[in-house]
Amino acid sequence: MKFKKVLSSSKGLTLIEVLLSLTILGIILMGSMKFFSQAYSYTNMNQKKTAAINVARNALMYIEKDNFIVIRDTFENKTDEELSIYICKDKYSKFWKEDDIDSSCNPIKINNVEYKVMIRADKDELDKVNYNEIRSYYFPLTAYVTWTINGKENSTVLEGAIKSEDIR
Repeated sequence: MKFKKVLSSSKGLTLIEVLLSLTILGIILMGSMKFFSQAYSYTNMNQKKTAAINVARNALMYIEKDNFIVIRDTFENKTDEELSIYICKDKYSKFWKEDDIDSSCNPIKINNVEYKVMIRADKDELDKVNYNEIRSYYFPLTAYVTWTINGKENSTVLEGAIKSEDIR
């Protein structure tokens, strides 16, 4: 009964009651906005990491198109060898560690983010006992991708392998 009386009252709310309710509402909204801000930054970072993984996959596929024996032997003979992938004249180009990178070449760029790709032999896989049995048609590689956002360097790693032309 009292509740009906309050609703039908013509007195209204005092200024303090309105300010207090706005303050409480503001605190609740600020907390929920923080949640959305964190969710956005997390989603944005995951989007860039997904792009980096796709760049690494494309780089491994590009390497797989080259002569398998040359790639395998180069990595086996020089265990610290690295292969970098850049975009030169709108197509992928590979550069070994000692090669000079042409000034017209740029890192792979997606959504205005530059991804630097480096491929190395997977030494752990090479040390495995059965590697000698499969070395004629399978070679394990690891792609390392780095990118910088707001001065912070991020990276991801993708383990993969290239297969010989004989079994493709």
